[in-house]
Amino acid sequence: MKLRFLFPVFLLGILSFSISDNERFKYYQPISKTQEIEVLYLTWEDTNLPNFIKTADYEKYVDKAELIAHCFYVDSKDPEKRKFKIPVTTDKLIKKIPLKIKGKFFKTKQFDDTFPTPLFEDYRKTGDLKFKTENGEFLVFVLN
Repeated sequence: MKLRFLFPVFLLGILSFSISDNERFKYYQPISKTQEIEVLYLTWEDTNLPNFIKTADYEKYVDKAELIAHCFYVDSKDPEKRKFKIPVTTDKLIKKIPLKIKGKFFKTKQFDDTFPTPLFEDYRKTGDLKFKTENGEFLVFVLN
């Protein structure tokens, strides 16, 4: 009899977790169709900066101040895909070996309190981000 009352509570807990985990996606606006792109992973001292860039853009802007304007975040509704746990993939990212990924480009002016970093939205709202974007929009590539 007690289990009958626990099931709705359990179900509500799962639904609330799913909704909050993907809250940021309601702010994303699509700007491309599904495509496969070749990217490089860049490391920055500031962890709020976007880490991915198309290989062609990297070759074109590698020594120029505009490099950051061509970088983007990579996101996924599947938390496991966001982690890039596969050792081969992680090794490629660290060694700046091009990696092919498939998905769509989106733009957004807002994230949630977990992506790209837990403090990102606080910095964005107070104007304390160390970089500026055109029109206050951030580029995000969402994996399929």
